[in-house]
Amino acid sequence: MTFRYLPDVALADIAFEAEAASLGELFEACARAITDIMVDPTTLRPTVGRDIALASDDSDRLLYDFLTELIIAKDVDSLLFRDYGVQVSSDGRSLRATARGEPIDRERHSLRNDVKAVTMHMFGIRHEGSAWKATVVLDI
Repeated sequence: MTFRYLPDVALADIAFEAEAASLGELFEACARAITDIMVDPTTLRPTVGRDIALASDDSDRLLYDFLTELIIAKDVDSLLFRDYGVQVSSDGRSLRATARGEPIDRERHSLRNDVKAVTMHMFGIRHEGSAWKATVVLDI
C-alpha cells in the first residue's frame, strides 16, 4: 500500500497516485496521502475517532466522497486524522471506515497545505494486474 506525489500535474494543486492490493487498502492509502499533504502525520495522536459510512454510484465517486469527508472534518470540526481502517463492499459502492486523529493544534502540529477540495481532473480508480490504483488531484 503506497502513494507517490505527481509534481508536474498542476501548479495550484497537489496530485498523487496511490496503489494497494485491495480497494479498502487503496482508500486507506489515499486517506494517508491527503493527511500527509495537510500535516506531518507523526505530530498527530489518535485520540478522537470518527466512523464514516458512505454509499455511492461507483467506486470512483465513493473515493471522491470519502476524501471529501476528510476535508469537511478538517474545515468544519477542525479534526485531522492519522489512522484509518476502511472496508469497501465487494461491488465498490459502499464503505465503512474509522478514522482516528485529533483536533488541530497549531502550536503542536506541523501543518503543511490547506486542502480545499478533491478535483475531478485526472481522478479515477483502476485495477491493473493484482493492484488497485488511484490518481487524485487536490485543490490547495
